[in-house]
Amino acid sequence: MNKSILIVDDEEIIRMSLGEGLKDMGYRVSTAANGAEAEDKVRKDKPVAVFLDMRLSGENGLDVLEKIKKAENEAEVIIMTAYGETQSAVRAIKMGAFDYINKPFDLQEIDLIIKKAIKNAEMQKKLYIYEKEKQSLNSELMGDHPLMKAVKRDIDILAKNDEVTALIKGESGTGKEIVATAIHGNSIRKNSPMLKINCGSIPKQLLESEMFGFEKNAFTGANERKKGLMEVADGGTVFLDEIGEMPIELQPKLLRFIEERKFKRVGGLEDIEVDIRIIAATNKNLEEAILKKEFREDLYYRLNVVPVVLPPLRERGDDILILTDKFLEDYNLKFHKKIKGFTKNAKDVLMGYTWRGNVRELKNIVERIVLLTEEEYIDVDDLPFEIRQNEYGIGNEHVEEFTAVTGVIEKGFSLEKQIEKMEIYYMTQALKKCGNNYSKASEMLGITRFSFKRRVEKYFQ
Repeated sequence: MNKSILIVDDEEIIRMSLGEGLKDMGYRVSTAANGAEAEDKVRKDKPVAVFLDMRLSGENGLDVLEKIKKAENEAEVIIMTAYGETQSAVRAIKMGAFDYINKPFDLQEIDLIIKKAIKNAEMQKKLYIYEKEKQSLNSELMGDHPLMKAVKRDIDILAKNDEVTALIKGESGTGKEIVATAIHGNSIRKNSPMLKINCGSIPKQLLESEMFGFEKNAFTGANERKKGLMEVADGGTVFLDEIGEMPIELQPKLLRFIEERKFKRVGGLEDIEVDIRIIAATNKNLEEAILKKEFREDLYYRLNVVPVVLPPLRERGDDILILTDKFLEDYNLKFHKKIKGFTKNAKDVLMGYTWRGNVRELKNIVERIVLLTEEEYIDVDDLPFEIRQNEYGIGNEHVEEFTAVTGVIEKGFSLEKQIEKMEIYYMTQALKKCGNNYSKASEMLGITRFSFKRRVEKYFQ
């Protein structure tokens, strides 16, 4: 914990006496006799609190306060005043001072003020982190593509109707948890808890007790009653991630809960009624799971009241570049970099990549690039190997498949597939040699640009 204190007073006796008292309390103390010294000390020492005299020789304490707040905005400034100067102290608080104290000082009172200042600074820091995290989450829902506009519309509808169960569908990394958080955070339940249960990561035998709790002696090791997450989240939201992985044996209990908002703890006889909203998410095709008897049809229709379908990043067009620029801005700030952007060639490569990991993959890759790059602009060579190998949508699976273009004729041989492999192999080589220029690559292969482009659309898109 930061325990550094700065005392700003033009009277040496005040600096010495107050400083010694604060040192005896365990604080680290530095002093300044004027505004210039104070401004320098707050920049170097970054104190948690500054004791500032309102009357410095030849200077107005309010002017010094303004300089201190600009130099170190996190420092809490406590104004030292003589009796009768309360009006000036109030003006100082309006300008950002934390509190004021009258001379002569009471050290116990000063200690209490410092502790309050430290607590306030910690709270402000937590709020700042929370706001930055919220902004980061919201940034992942950025985009102008019609599919994303539809998602945002669904979020607004669900936020206003907080009793409705929602099912979020989408590939891994598209932002399903972020959508669930946005629905909860914009609803009237936002001040109540939102608890997450990953149905795929909790062992089958523990999932029921984790969700619904258990009574004492319900099973071996149940030495006392335990509330489940459904009970703890009363008034809020429960997010059931990977709902498609929920054991079929547990699904009837969840169905009954959604219908009645009542449940029994494991080993319990009493119905417990709670007011929570259920939001579920899946990257699994639940319709196929129903056909395979892995998911109950009645539960699916109960969950699927208002489905939210998140599109894969590769289908969102220019949203890729919008998100790229936002993540670049975020990581420039995080890593104290000043990268101005991506070159046109780099953007073309990003637009052509398949993004199997979706927004999560893009965010991680931009973080890696910003961390490692010292250039003013990010070019193709700064992109990770896996991205560069996938220029214009040509995937690694194709490159690795064609280490040889000939095959042995045996059972199952397909001349048509072998010819396709050869075409993909030579097109890939031509693109590499020609810097991904379609016209030059088609000329190298002795075919028209139209014919080359048609093959690209057939094999790689």
